[in-house]
Amino acid sequence: MKRAVVLAGPGLQAEAALGALAAAGFDAVAAGSAADVRAHVEIGAAVVVLGSGGPGLDAAQAAALASMPAVLRRSCVVVLVGQGFTTGDGFRAFALGVDLVVGTPDAARLGELAGAAVAAKRVLVAPLDPSAAGRLGG
Repeated sequence: MKRAVVLAGPGLQAEAALGALAAAGFDAVAAGSAADVRAHVEIGAAVVVLGSGGPGLDAAQAAALASMPAVLRRSCVVVLVGQGFTTGDGFRAFALGVDLVVGTPDAARLGELAGAAVAAKRVLVAPLDPSAAGRLGG
């Protein structure tokens, strides 16, 4: 079972996110801080879900993501949920340094969307880093 860690923010209710991820087969846990998120990634979390109250990450979340070594970053999918996002907007995701953005109205589909993102990233990183692809599941 893949692990997912959720750091709720104003644009994301933790209980709803945890429930949507659990329904999709993830072992979903809540994080209390950005440092806690990184610790979960280091022990194998495949999905990181961050709540945002606006168009971008807050400073602590951005610093935690930026400081993760590339080997860790390749082995997880980072999802940002918030108002003002269009679900699946690749340009916005790239600009924010995440793998997937999800609009608040689509938060109920978070498990389904995260599962698809994990599968897609596994295929993308497999030729470059088989170990990271393995951490994303089989």
